[in-house]
Amino acid sequence: MSTVPPGLDPARIEARIRAYEGFGIHRTGWPGDDRTTDWLLAELRAAGVAGESERFAFPRVEVQRARLTWRDGSVDGEPMYDGGFTRIGGVTGDLGEDNDDEPFGKVLIATSALRNDRRWSAPDARALYSGLQQQGVLGMVVPTGDPEGEIVLRNAEHIRQPFGLPVLQVAAKEGRRLTSALLLGGEATLEIDGDRLNSRATNVVATLPGTDEAAAPLVVMTPKSGWFTCAAERGGGLTIWLALAEGLAALPARRRTVHFVASSGHELHHAGLEEFIKKRATLPKVAHAWLHLGASIGAKDGTPRIGAADEALHTLTTGALASAGVEGYEAMAVGEPGGGEARNIAQYKGRYVTFLGGHRYFHSPQDTFEKACDPASVARWGAAMWAVLTGLLD
Repeated sequence: MSTVPPGLDPARIEARIRAYEGFGIHRTGWPGDDRTTDWLLAELRAAGVAGESERFAFPRVEVQRARLTWRDGSVDGEPMYDGGFTRIGGVTGDLGEDNDDEPFGKVLIATSALRNDRRWSAPDARALYSGLQQQGVLGMVVPTGDPEGEIVLRNAEHIRQPFGLPVLQVAAKEGRRLTSALLLGGEATLEIDGDRLNSRATNVVATLPGTDEAAAPLVVMTPKSGWFTCAAERGGGLTIWLALAEGLAALPARRRTVHFVASSGHELHHAGLEEFIKKRATLPKVAHAWLHLGASIGAKDGTPRIGAADEALHTLTTGALASAGVEGYEAMAVGEPGGGEARNIAQYKGRYVTFLGGHRYFHSPQDTFEKACDPASVARWGAAMWAVLTGLLD
């Protein structure tokens, strides 16, 4: 089983990432996400793997307008999907900074975010925003940026239990205009005209049966959704996911059954994976291990991390990475799942191996193949993941 699957050839990886990028924005339930489902099913089918789509309900955010307007200017942005909405026409109050001693009745600009204060975009920022709302703040404007100052969005960790404060995310390159508006003083209007609607999205699932029904199964999971085109954020994981399915399908036999899931809802608190688990309530604990192909695998200028639930899985994983020539990653402490979907498995006390990280254009509209992808690096990581998967089969 030492020969890696043909899907891990860098040229094949590039073609697949470019195809995925070409579907457009991959937000949960958007057309690009639905096209990804169809594409993954077709790719599996071509490899002789019978996949299917599973629909699930989720709260779809529809935004008509997301804008801050002041006396001589305005800026558009994206709301935090787990934040609040304003009434039509918005809320109006004096502009202030996030360190304002008297924030009541004001619209605040998080100028500290321009100085790399990460509290505003942290997964657990709900408590921060709820506290500001209790102080009477009308709304927040949070500048965020990639290396060129384009907007970087925060995942909606509380999409099913949103906090009430309206929060507008804007590009960091607008920081100078926002600072000028603060210096001029006066009122501003924050309008986030939106709603949450019940909608449907799809996961892609497939099962490759093993020869030993008593052997605990394996699960290979990767997210397929995200804020923008997500070429590096999701592309590496998806191409490796397909290659692993193709590689296993080509084996004459395998002892363990292997389940595959490419889940939507990643940016919405991993909604798709949770729905997958709901339909298979015992799988987190009975599975021999879950292999999580997370964010930014093989990305240019990436900050890769790996994690494992126990020492045996950690040893297997680091050995596979060394054999594949992968270097320069952070090994998290044993039992630390990180922020990706492996944390869901950890909450169910399941075993996991996780590969994840970030890169320069993470959660940015500039996460494109040309700016952020390195197929040769993805291939090396994929070879290591193939070694982990085949090492767990027997």
